[in-house]
Amino acid sequence: MDRISELPDELLLNILSWLSTKHVIATSVLSQRWRSLWEEVKTCRFDAESPPKARTIMMFAFFVCRRPSVGSLHLKLDRNYEDFFINPVVDNAVARSLRELRIDMFYSWLTLSKSLYMISSQVETLILEKLSLVDVPPNVLLTSVKRLHLLSVRFETDESVKRLLSICPRLEDLVVKRSSYTSVMIFTIHVPTLTSLAIDYSFGASRPTGVHGFVINAPSLRRLTIRDSFSNYLRFENMPQLVQANLKLYRVQYKDSDSVPESFSSQLEILEWRQYKGTKQEKEAAKYILANVTSLKKATFYSVCAEKHVMFKDLECVARASKTCQLVFE
Repeated sequence: MDRISELPDELLLNILSWLSTKHVIATSVLSQRWRSLWEEVKTCRFDAESPPKARTIMMFAFFVCRRPSVGSLHLKLDRNYEDFFINPVVDNAVARSLRELRIDMFYSWLTLSKSLYMISSQVETLILEKLSLVDVPPNVLLTSVKRLHLLSVRFETDESVKRLLSICPRLEDLVVKRSSYTSVMIFTIHVPTLTSLAIDYSFGASRPTGVHGFVINAPSLRRLTIRDSFSNYLRFENMPQLVQANLKLYRVQYKDSDSVPESFSSQLEILEWRQYKGTKQEKEAAKYILANVTSLKKATFYSVCAEKHVMFKDLECVARASKTCQLVFE
């Protein structure tokens, strides 16, 4: 412990920021230095106890209220915690210049605190995990949110997703992790300000029935990452700024050239196709890209198939729209 105490304050505060608030407070008994140090921690973390203990809840609320400012608030709760505990704590943190809020609720229903909709709110990062989100009310905005992570969040309807995203006028970074256990069929992402989008739809035991997948309309999008094992419908619209795309799709069904956004033809520069198997649909999609994308600089195809040399020779015969495109086979 003496060696740890010799570390600079900045490093110690970083270490403390990764501990639950209960353990941070416990360090105050170590020495005079630690007694003053823990009060400077700007990250507040609450890990649920079951059943809830009133003393622990009060201690955490007191800890938040004593901060002159709160940088991050992380709440990891179970079904025994309701909005009556969550929202007062969030309100106090927002009043203390909260920048990052993360709530994990083990699929309990959550109504977002009204303080998040206030013009004075400075919350830039909102991370919601394993919870069911009550529809946001009308005529509100999350004016300061730039980064939104929806990690296994359950919505009431398809419109609930659209509504939440529509009230984020400054949203730049969106991360979506969803499972096949969902009531949302078409997850529509229509965000004019979005520059980075990451989607992970690879978790679940069974495939949903009917048409399900994503619609993406993001005119400012530059980086797109998708890992998808379940969708049978993907629609890309209006992405003229896209410069980087990493797609891992396990249910590929290429339809026709009309389904490929026009922006790909003039913006896509680097293509990496991993686990290329040379199926009829894959071949049609690959040939279409090579024949129509004028901006393509390098196209790399990876395959472990025994007949990969035959498949690659077939692609080499395609007249490429980009005269400078380098075709690489791995």
